[in-house]
Amino acid sequence: MFRPSPETTLFQKIPLRLIGAVLLILALAVSVLLLFSLQHEQFVLQGLTEGKNVPTELLGGRWQSRYDLIVMTILLFLLSSIGIAAVITFQHDSSTRRTLEEVKGLARNILESIPTGVVTVNRHGHITAVNPSAVATLKRSTDELLGHGYDKVFAKGDMIRIVLDGALHNNRHVDHHDRPYGTGGQTRTIRVTTADLTGDDGRSAGVMVLLKDVTELLDLERRVRVADKLAGLHTLSAGVAHELRNPLSAIDLNLHLLEEELKEQGVLGTQPAHYIHVLNAECRRLSVILDNFMKFARSGSMGLHEVDVPAAIEHIMALMQFEAEERKIQLEHTVGAALPPVLGDETQIGQVLLNIVVNAFHAMPDGGRCRIVADERTADGKRWVEISVKDTGIGIQEEALSRLFEPFYTTKSSGTGLGLAIAYRIMQDHGGTITVSSAPGNGTTVAMRFPAGAGQCQKIGMAS
Repeated sequence: MFRPSPETTLFQKIPLRLIGAVLLILALAVSVLLLFSLQHEQFVLQGLTEGKNVPTELLGGRWQSRYDLIVMTILLFLLSSIGIAAVITFQHDSSTRRTLEEVKGLARNILESIPTGVVTVNRHGHITAVNPSAVATLKRSTDELLGHGYDKVFAKGDMIRIVLDGALHNNRHVDHHDRPYGTGGQTRTIRVTTADLTGDDGRSAGVMVLLKDVTELLDLERRVRVADKLAGLHTLSAGVAHELRNPLSAIDLNLHLLEEELKEQGVLGTQPAHYIHVLNAECRRLSVILDNFMKFARSGSMGLHEVDVPAAIEHIMALMQFEAEERKIQLEHTVGAALPPVLGDETQIGQVLLNIVVNAFHAMPDGGRCRIVADERTADGKRWVEISVKDTGIGIQEEALSRLFEPFYTTKSSGTGLGLAIAYRIMQDHGGTITVSSAPGNGTTVAMRFPAGAGQCQKIGMAS
C-alpha cells in the first residue's frame, strides 16, 4: 500500500537469460583459450623433441602444467561467476534498502501530515507512535507519550484511558464517538475511533486510536441548526402575530367597555371585577408575546451608526439599578480604556443587554453579583468589542446549553422562550456572535462580540 516504484539498477535491467548467456560465452571463451594453450604447448614440445626420445620427466611436467592450467581456468571461471553474482546481490540489496527507506519515509510523512490525531499502543500497553495532530489534541508533548505505558500517561478515569482499556483488554471498540475531554482547565469535545492493529503474521499487534477535536465543528453545526429553525419560524411568527393582533385588540377593547358598563350599572361585584382584572392582565401578556413575535420576525435590514458602548452600558446600569437593590444583587461594570465604538442599532443592542441582565437577575433568586465587562478583542484578524455579563446564579444544565437560542425553549415557568432567540437574531443582524458558558451552581457567563466601528455610518442588510 505504501510501496513506491523502486529504482531499477543497471544489473536489474539485464534479464537472467542474458546473464546466463554471458556466463556460457565466458565458459566457451575460456575453453577455447585452454585448447589453444594446450595445442600451442604440444607444438612447442614437438619442435624441441623432433627426432629424439621424449624424457619421462618432460612428459610428467607437461601433464602437470596442463593440470595447473585447467585448474586456473576453472578458478577464473568460478571467480568471474562469483563476481557477477556478488555485484547483482549488492545492487539488489542496495535497491531493497532504498525502497525500504522510501516506504518508511512515506509512511512517516503520511502519519505526520494527517489532520487526525493517531496514537498506537502495542499489546503490552506501551505507546509506540504518536503524530503531531495527536500531540496538539491531547496537549501533551511527544516525550510524555512515546514509549510510556498508557496507564502511566493517562490518569484513572481519563477518557482516553477508558477507551484504550475497552479496546485493548475487552475488544470493545468505539467508532466516531464524541466524548468530553478536559485539558488545561478547558473542556473540549473529542471524536474518538479505535481499531485493531494487525502485524505481519496476521495476529493483533495492538490498538490504534484516532482523535479529532470537533468542538468548533459541533458549535458550527448547532448554529446552523438554530439558523435553520429561525429561518422557518420568521414567516410563521409574522403571520401568527398579524392574525392574532386584531382579535386580541377587539377582546381587550370589549373587556374595558364591559367593565365600564358594569360599573355604571353598579352591578360589578368583587368576584366579577377579579375575573375582568385577570382577563385584562392576560390580554396584556398576550400583547407582549405578540410584540416579541414581531421583533423575532422583523427583517434584518437596518441602518447602522456608531454606538458608544460605555454609554449604552451606563444606561442599562441606571435602568436596572433599582431592581438590583430590590433583589439584593450587586450590579457592577468595568469598561476597557479607549474602547472603540461599534456599528449597530443602539436600541437593539440595548435590548440584547437588557435581556441578558434580566436573565442573570432571574438566575439569582437569593441575591448575588452581576458583573458587566466590556473590552476590545482581536480574533481572526479582526477587531471586536466584547461585552460579557457574568452572574453568580444557579447556572445552566449542560443539556440545556445547546438549546438556549432555540425559539420557544425556556427553563423558566413564566418565560416565552423568545428572549434569547431575539438576542441571537439581533447579534446575527449586527454581524456579531453570542456564546454562553455555564455550569450548575457556578453561575453563567454570556459573551457578546460586536465588530468594532469603521469610523463611518453604514447600511447593511442581513438575510432573513
